[in-house]
Amino acid sequence: MKKGKLFLVLMVGFCIMLLLAACGGGDDAASSDEKVHELDFSHFFPPTHFMEEEVKAFAADLEEKTDGRIKITSYPGAALAAPNEHFDAAATGSVDFALSVHGYTPGEFPLTSVMELPFMAKTAVSGSENLWKLLNEFDEFDAEYEGTVPLWLYTTDPGQLFTVDKPVKSIEDLKGLKIRSPSPETSEWLEALGATPVSMPMNENFEALERGVVDGTIAPWEAVKTWGLDEVINYATVGNFYSTTMFVVMNEDAFNSLSEEDQTTIMELAGENMAKKTGEAFDKVGAEAIEQAKEKGVEIYELSASELAEWSEFINPTVENWINNVEGKGLPGQDVYDRAVELSGN
Repeated sequence: MKKGKLFLVLMVGFCIMLLLAACGGGDDAASSDEKVHELDFSHFFPPTHFMEEEVKAFAADLEEKTDGRIKITSYPGAALAAPNEHFDAAATGSVDFALSVHGYTPGEFPLTSVMELPFMAKTAVSGSENLWKLLNEFDEFDAEYEGTVPLWLYTTDPGQLFTVDKPVKSIEDLKGLKIRSPSPETSEWLEALGATPVSMPMNENFEALERGVVDGTIAPWEAVKTWGLDEVINYATVGNFYSTTMFVVMNEDAFNSLSEEDQTTIMELAGENMAKKTGEAFDKVGAEAIEQAKEKGVEIYELSASELAEWSEFINPTVENWINNVEGKGLPGQDVYDRAVELSGN
């Protein structure tokens, strides 16, 4: 009888353990959404650049809104990937979040590059908001961001021409100069104007100007302040020629590993909200850079409407070539361009 009672006690205990384990499994399932995700955010801007502060602010807001479930560590200065490797790093999962310039990987973003065409935006805010609208209005953009979830896209303040030893007030002044270019679209019209474009990421720009590798650069006013270009340039030619476009993307698998609630929170914080916020930051710093350049004695020449019309005769064929190239890939180049122009108010 004692053995029978012992067996009964053991069986009851075993059943209780199974019950507790089952209940515990339910608790684990219920708490799966409470898992903390520690993610990295890679970009090429130096730690002192204002975009590092924007990234940290986004990370802090996201951590707060998700009650600490998403924690982001920023890695500036291209510490995890080269400037032209950031998108692929995010698409393959080498990093969780990535920020960089579309033009650093020519050909990968044919539709997005519409906003790098000449005279497409007057401010960073308008350029950023319009680019985000285009992404959401045309499904064909999706293929350009395969493997990632675009969180927000934005543009810099309009780009100008900065030179070291020679002011550029006419097309004739530009001929023969080696000019750093941020994108294929810009390189095309620089060459049409008689300059020699040199493709180069922004983080190599200062040294190239300082050493005479290039005679000048196409860049936004923002770069004059944040990248210290006012230490090496002496002349500025203002024409609001183009805008550099940039992306912030998240690895698709990392995004899908989050709860629906946290996915929604990310997109509410990012999207149009961050596109506008980032644009505002570039416009603000760009305005500050103009004043700083003046204080340092940079000679500024603003092209008149008639002069811009003359330059445009050489620049505008870039638009037609862009449309033809994109249409040749089976993409709606004309429709995207027309809509971009409509949004810009040109």
